[in-house]
Amino acid sequence: MGRLQLIPPPDLAPPSIAHLPPVDRVRLWAEIVDEGDRLLYEGFLRRHGDADTARQAMQEWLDRRADDAAAAKARILVDSTPSRSLHGG
Repeated sequence: MGRLQLIPPPDLAPPSIAHLPPVDRVRLWAEIVDEGDRLLYEGFLRRHGDADTARQAMQEWLDRRADDAAAAKARILVDSTPSRSLHGG
């Protein structure tokens, strides 16, 4: 069995965006986010069949995901202990 490789070899790497100005980098990032949202919605649409039910299911999933993220952040804050006093004491 072959080794699991998470980083693609150089010949399969995406093209560099180093030459793009910041505004085009942000535009590209926004397009990628939008495409991801479309793919996610299409999955909900296939599962639920109609647009209204798919939108509602996706919104509920997004709400649960946001709640889970907020709870995880709160746990991290509660569980963290400062390594030193704020006033150097």
